[in-house]
Amino acid sequence: MEFSVPVSRIAFGGDGVGRLPDGKVCFVPGALPGETVRARIVRDAKSFARAELLEVLEASPERREPDCPLAGTCPGCVYRHASYDCELEWKNRQFTDFLTRGNPAAGDIRFLPPLPAPSRNGYRNKLTFVCENGAFCYRGLDNKTAVPVKDCPLGQPAIRELLATAAPSADGQKRTFRWTPHDGALDSGSEKWQKITHLTEQLGAFGDFRVPKTSFFQVNPDMAPKLAERVLALLKETGTERLLELYCGSGVFSILAAKAIPNLTACAVELDKAAIDTAEYNAVQHGVADRCTFLAADAGEAFHTLASSCDPAKCCVLVDPPRTGLPASLVHDIGWWAPETVLYVSCGPDTLRRDADRLAKFGFRIQSAGMIDMFPATGHFESVTLFRRCA
Repeated sequence: MEFSVPVSRIAFGGDGVGRLPDGKVCFVPGALPGETVRARIVRDAKSFARAELLEVLEASPERREPDCPLAGTCPGCVYRHASYDCELEWKNRQFTDFLTRGNPAAGDIRFLPPLPAPSRNGYRNKLTFVCENGAFCYRGLDNKTAVPVKDCPLGQPAIRELLATAAPSADGQKRTFRWTPHDGALDSGSEKWQKITHLTEQLGAFGDFRVPKTSFFQVNPDMAPKLAERVLALLKETGTERLLELYCGSGVFSILAAKAIPNLTACAVELDKAAIDTAEYNAVQHGVADRCTFLAADAGEAFHTLASSCDPAKCCVLVDPPRTGLPASLVHDIGWWAPETVLYVSCGPDTLRRDADRLAKFGFRIQSAGMIDMFPATGHFESVTLFRRCA
């Protein structure tokens, strides 16, 4: 079935949202607010419909010609057809909606200005592909179809140059390309990659950090220092003397906090032993090894051990979990222990909201929050949210 659909907003993930003639909500990828589009229904559920964009009948002034030939085929860049101002505005609206609409933890939130990215292209220091039929590929919209990729404008220029000359691996194998200012562009299928164990990442004016070659580090070198600045600013507001960090990776936040706040001591946990080894190395290099302790363990299992070492009334718990958010049991343990503040770094606003609801049951309310566009052109973004215990 085909319909004319007026579009009113953009949902988290990048789909335009309008209503069908019968009032049912309809999600239309590629449509922008203020537009009227002709769309074909591809899924008609009980409470919503999904549609394929066939034609833009009335275009928004924010519409742009996509600057990537894979736009509409590759599921990564969902805002290529929109101006960057439009993308930033709607990402920030999505974030504020997640935290305010029916949220028992909302309270009187101070929303910080969204932090825009300097460029939509050339920022990613890591690209991962699957090899199929002699080509590097991304997975398509169905998460199964292989989409051949000759070039990805999101990648750092040096990665794009390396990708253009690299030979794909056997079908089904993954290949990762990484770049740092110190190590240059690297291909996980190369001999050089096999010989190294660590990379040196640069975090703007904050300096260098050693990272295991297969471990997590922020993918946008322009925005990572801005994220760190925001974390430090909110941490200073808490006045805390003791930081417990969960999912600490290579120790960046704890180390920077110890450097920025002279009387602060930090204890941090990360499951990846190789990352903890680099965290200890980084703490020495940054001169704060005497005030930073690192533990290789599961965050949920180690929390009680960490918490027993300090007074919750003088403590801030800093969490930076994966997109799936915090386990319910860990939220319960944090809430029961009742630290003065919780600082939550999130790349998943939906799971952040879920965890905010859980923390609200223990008397936590959101004090400050802000969106950071770590992943321009895509549907994702980073955020930092400060919770304070009010009961």
